[in-house]
Amino acid sequence: MQSALNITGITLLVVASLTLVVFAIIDLVKPRIAGTKLKAGTVIKFIAEILFIYVLPGIGIVITNRKCEEHPFQIESITTAYTLWILFALAYTASRYLKKLLSPIVITLVASLMVLGLLFCLAICIHFTPMASVIFFPGLNLLFLSPFVCFFYLLKEIILLNKYLKEYLEKQDTNVANIINTFYNSIYQNHLGFVVVLIAPLLLIIQAALFLVGQQPDSVITQFTESCGYLLSKYQDCSCGGGHYLCSIAANGNKKLVKPTRFGVRANERIVVNRQLLVANAFENWLEEYTPKMHKVIRGSYDACNIPVNEWSKHKRFANVLYLFMKPLEWLFLAWLYMFDKKPEDRIAKQYYPKQELNIYLKENNYEGSN
Repeated sequence: MQSALNITGITLLVVASLTLVVFAIIDLVKPRIAGTKLKAGTVIKFIAEILFIYVLPGIGIVITNRKCEEHPFQIESITTAYTLWILFALAYTASRYLKKLLSPIVITLVASLMVLGLLFCLAICIHFTPMASVIFFPGLNLLFLSPFVCFFYLLKEIILLNKYLKEYLEKQDTNVANIINTFYNSIYQNHLGFVVVLIAPLLLIIQAALFLVGQQPDSVITQFTESCGYLLSKYQDCSCGGGHYLCSIAANGNKKLVKPTRFGVRANERIVVNRQLLVANAFENWLEEYTPKMHKVIRGSYDACNIPVNEWSKHKRFANVLYLFMKPLEWLFLAWLYMFDKKPEDRIAKQYYPKQELNIYLKENNYEGSN
């Protein structure tokens, strides 16, 4: 029953995720189709816009930045990431709903902020390249797709705003409007307009303000370069030592349910292990031994998710839920080992043994597999 509920929940999550992504794409490419021919289109595309512009970026920034795991932004530069997100979200809102109430100068500033947001989203998309496979994970794909979708929402709104501004200036008779309009048409035509001229000084002002509140003087750049585990990151080893994604479950879950079996050693630290942890690690050990390239891809994709299992499982009830949620995976791993490994139970049993005890165990059981 629990397994069926898990499958149903994941299926619903996948369907909801794909629906939002599809309607976001439809809204970007052919908004009339999303808004008129499909009855639920207006509501769904509105939800998609709210999520991808105003909700998911903020959630993604906070939950993907954990010091001892891969993090796309420097921990000390989170304020910079939040500031850039808030500025382009506010600019998008002003352009989307208030453009007719704004003066040309304010519109120009709004467009410039959206161009900065465009560049920010582009940098994140490039930064996320190594874990592109994560988009296939249900639910999580929305978080990692949000910069990509935001990029196109902003690009679309920038083009619409510049068209509006061009039409507005063409209707004006003042000398200033004519000069600006001539400048607009002769240099940038119908694309980004003259707003690109303001990007450098605007970014300088934003960086100066961030410096005053304690950010590094180049935090707009170092937020990416001083991160860990992503394409633009200087560091790739993000571990603080110890810990495992499933160790906390074995230690903190209800003992009658998770059934801790013994102590083990990982990274020179003593940990509590149970059958589920041993099976999962044995499966990973098999992949690493027989399909190292596939193991690297799978491990990299999983690590890139930055799922805070250790944090969640500090609460006993949550640890119990996580244990049950992972039970189908445990059965899948176990079935794989029994089909493709000569001595599956030996491989399972030897996981997390201290070195001396492991050597004794291997000799007693005549097991010649790798340590």
